[in-house]
Amino acid sequence: MPNNSISESEVYQWLLEAVKLRARVSSSSEVHVSEVVGCLRKSYYMRTRAVQLTPHNAIKLLGDSLHHALQEVLRRKGFEVEHEVAVDLKGFRLVGHIDAYHPDHELLLEFKTSSKTPEAPFETHLKQTQIYRRLVSAKHSYIVYLSRSDGGIKVFKVDDDKGVLKWAIDRAKQLKDALLSGNPPPKEKSQLCNYCEFQLTCR
Repeated sequence: MPNNSISESEVYQWLLEAVKLRARVSSSSEVHVSEVVGCLRKSYYMRTRAVQLTPHNAIKLLGDSLHHALQEVLRRKGFEVEHEVAVDLKGFRLVGHIDAYHPDHELLLEFKTSSKTPEAPFETHLKQTQIYRRLVSAKHSYIVYLSRSDGGIKVFKVDDDKGVLKWAIDRAKQLKDALLSGNPPPKEKSQLCNYCEFQLTCR
């Protein structure tokens, strides 16, 4: 059984166990939490435009296999993996899938792969975890970063944000309205625009 506090050394042990043990399709009636925490216009284009697999995207897909390798280990420790949560809205749902949730300990974990472990959680990851925390009323939540380059592990405790769920629902409605009207949402300029596969289309 896990403790309510998760450390880097504990995650490392899980990875060792995983080694020893060895895109989700979006429907028109659902908007995912991962779509609303980032750029809405990009989420719109991901739904409406064909996407070519870039090296950047391929690395992200490889990261998913690491999550799958941990799933059996976490199940054995009492976690529910890929735990689905949803909010029913008018005519559609806001849906999310928590990487790992332990109902007895009210403990939520989100795993992220990155080129290197960050000094602080990325804002989109923080919002996503806070939304999930609100949806399951978890008392403890953490983001676990796994570095693809050096195998580093970094765990961040995530505090509650009481207003984040309303923010997510409002953005989900914006994206849903844009998809129905065929008009993309307003631009949301950030440094991530430099890495977006829809740069030219957005301009």
